[in-house]
Amino acid sequence: MLVYDSRKVKPGDTFVAIPGSKLDGTKFISQAIKNGAKVIIAEKKVKVPAEVKLKVVKNARQEMAKLACEMFHNPSQKLKLIGVTGTNGKTTTTYLIRSILETAGFKVGLIGTINSSLTTPESVDLQKQLAEMAEQGITHCVMEVSSHALEQDRVYGCEFDIAIFTNLTHDHLDYHKNMANYLRAKLKLFKMLSAKGIAIVNIDDPYTPKIMEKVKGEVVTYGLVEAKHELRSTKHNEFDAVISSFLIKQDEMHVMINSFIIKTPLIGIYNVYNIAAAFQCGLSLGLPQSVIVKGIEALKNIPGRGERIDCGQPFSVVVDFAHTPDALEKLLNVAATFRSPQSKIILVFGCPGDRDKQKRPIMGKIAAELADFTIITTDDPHSEDPKKIAKQIEKGFRKPRRSVSGFRLIVDRKKAIQEALKLAKKEDIVLIAGRGHEKYQDFKGKKIAIDDRQIVRSLLTR
Repeated sequence: MLVYDSRKVKPGDTFVAIPGSKLDGTKFISQAIKNGAKVIIAEKKVKVPAEVKLKVVKNARQEMAKLACEMFHNPSQKLKLIGVTGTNGKTTTTYLIRSILETAGFKVGLIGTINSSLTTPESVDLQKQLAEMAEQGITHCVMEVSSHALEQDRVYGCEFDIAIFTNLTHDHLDYHKNMANYLRAKLKLFKMLSAKGIAIVNIDDPYTPKIMEKVKGEVVTYGLVEAKHELRSTKHNEFDAVISSFLIKQDEMHVMINSFIIKTPLIGIYNVYNIAAAFQCGLSLGLPQSVIVKGIEALKNIPGRGERIDCGQPFSVVVDFAHTPDALEKLLNVAATFRSPQSKIILVFGCPGDRDKQKRPIMGKIAAELADFTIITTDDPHSEDPKKIAKQIEKGFRKPRRSVSGFRLIVDRKKAIQEALKLAKKEDIVLIAGRGHEKYQDFKGKKIAIDDRQIVRSLLTR
C-alpha cells in the first residue's frame, strides 16, 4: 500500500516522504521503517537498512500521484470527471452540477469542502475515492479543485472532461505569495483536460483571458457581459448559456437564461454566476435545457452557504462561508438589497490564523463600510493568538473615512453570536460569516466543537 503518513504504515507498505511547508516527511522515515515500510520514496538520499529499498525522485508528490493512479488503475478515465476551481463559488457550482446530473438520471459522486477534511484530498485518498465510485456504478464525479491541491499535485494524473473557472480574488496569498502564482496554480487544472475536454470560464473575470490563452481545446464562456463558444474542437453545445436578466426577491431569485426562467432560493449576483457555470456545464454534456433548469431548481439549499436559520424570530439570520474579501463584500451587498429603511445589518466574522494576513484589515474595512454593526471574533486561530488576529481586522475600522460603522471585539465565537442575536431588532439582518458548515475550531491543534448553525438554533429556541 502507498502511504504518506508514517503513523499509518503497515508491514510491506511504501512510504512517501512528502516535503511540506511546516513538516518534512524525511523526518518520519525512521518511524515508517519501524512500522514496517519496505520501500521509501524521498527527494533526497537518506540512510535506510539494507532490507529497505530507497527510491530518490525529483518530485515526491508527483511520484505519489503517479503511483496512486497506477495502483487504482486510472479511475479518472472510467468517469466523466468535472473539476471546478476558483476563489469563490466552487461548492455551490459543484452542488448545482450534481443536481442537474441526478435530474438527468445519472449516478453522481461529489468531492469537496463539505464532505472532505481537505477541499481536494491527497492523491492516494483521491484515487481511492474515484476507484470506489467507478466500482459503485457512478458515471460522473464533480470535484472542487483547490489551488493548494493543484500546487501540491494532489490531482496530478487525473483526466478531466470538463474544467470550470469561477473567479480569482484575494485569498491564500500566505501560500502563493502573489496573484500571479495563485493564477499559475489554477492554470494547472486546464492542462489536465482530456483530448476532447472542455474549459468553461467566467468571461467577466479579469483573469479569464490568461486562462483562455493556455487552453488548447474547446473553450466555453459564461457571464453577464457575453457568452461565446470558441470552436477549437468538436462543437458540443447547441446553445450557450446567455444570462439576459435576473431578479432578486426576499427568498427567491429569478434568472433568465436562453428564454428559460429559473426560480431558485439561491440568491445574489454570485449565485447568478454559479448557476450560469452549471447551466453551461449541462449544455457541454449534451443535456436538454429543460432538464438543466429542472436540476437547478431542485437544489433548495447548500449547508452553510447562505443558509437561513428560521426559529420564528422577527429578524433574519444567515450563516455563510464567506471568508474572503470578495465573498464578504458580496454577502453584505446582497443583504443590503433586502433591508428595510429602519433595519440594520449586524455582522459576525473573524479571520483564520496561519493564513493570508493581508486580507484581515481589508475585510475589516469592508465590514466597516457595509455593515451597520460588526462583532469581530475568532475563526480558526490555529497557532496564532486570536486577540492579535482580531486586532489586525480592527485596523480596517480605524482608518479615516466618511462612514464607519460600530464594532466590538468578542473573541469567544459563541458569545459573539449570542451578542449579535441580542442586538437584533425586528426586521434586522444578522450575518454570521466565515465558517458556514464547519463544526470545529482549531486552537493550536486542539479541535473545539462549534457549529454556527446549531448555536443560533439553540439560542433562538432557548
